[in-house]
Amino acid sequence: MRVLVIGGSGLVGSHLVAEAAARGLTVTGTYRKFPTPGLVPLDLADAAAARQLLREVQPDWVVHAAGWTWVDGCEGDPARAERENCEQPVQLAQLCQELGCRFAYVSTTYVFDGQSGPYGETDQPNPINVYARSKWHAEQQIQSVLGGRALLPRVICVWGREAQGKNFVYQTLKSLREGRILRLPSDQIGNPTWAGDIAAWLVGLMELGESGVWNLAGDRENGTRVEWFCAIRDAARRLGLVPPGTEPGYQAVPTSELKQPALRPLHCGARIQRIQERLPRTPRSPADLTGWS
Repeated sequence: MRVLVIGGSGLVGSHLVAEAAARGLTVTGTYRKFPTPGLVPLDLADAAAARQLLREVQPDWVVHAAGWTWVDGCEGDPARAERENCEQPVQLAQLCQELGCRFAYVSTTYVFDGQSGPYGETDQPNPINVYARSKWHAEQQIQSVLGGRALLPRVICVWGREAQGKNFVYQTLKSLREGRILRLPSDQIGNPTWAGDIAAWLVGLMELGESGVWNLAGDRENGTRVEWFCAIRDAARRLGLVPPGTEPGYQAVPTSELKQPALRPLHCGARIQRIQERLPRTPRSPADLTGWS
């Protein structure tokens, strides 16, 4: 099976490239702004370049693991959010339809309003910020273009090793090493999810030829940021990832006190019964920092 990963330099994309290669698949990954060894450059704004790459690679599956994920940034520039998170992926789906390859679009449980989480795959989305609306628009339009054959993994609170070092584990370790107090939302709830688990499940679903919405998440659907921080802190101390004698910590405050430009859905936990029935797997614990440095 040949797989093309759009956004192979990102968190989910890089793990997906590694997982596909480990399984012996023929995989090509792309980057846009962050050059990465082994990946090829592609900006989806250049439709001709996207078409040329697909003709060269001739993938069985194209996975869109790119886009603009900065939630507050999206709130300030709705046009860019819609363009990068919806319009460009929809155009890519149309190209896949034309060339006869399958398409997967990595989405998010942020498509829900967070009032009644955790959520299953059949719950009705109700996005409350620009980022989430752009992702929900994309889900709907992509499925329309592909006649319901798109694969739509929804993810939440993703962590793992990545070249750009942006996710919550890196933020926490940085604050610990600097001895700073990190302000955390006390009321935001979701599943800390290792990117490697997402990649393993997603490759498995592609191999099975699956379609539709699938929650791909860790098994702590009611996890808080404070609990996650404490798990990282304890693991970092145990593994010697922070200097001895430092006394860093956190301050838990309601989301409303953070004054973030975009509204946050407070409980966006994902139920994972469906994927566990199809592809049983023990998700990696958010306290497992083995191999981190």
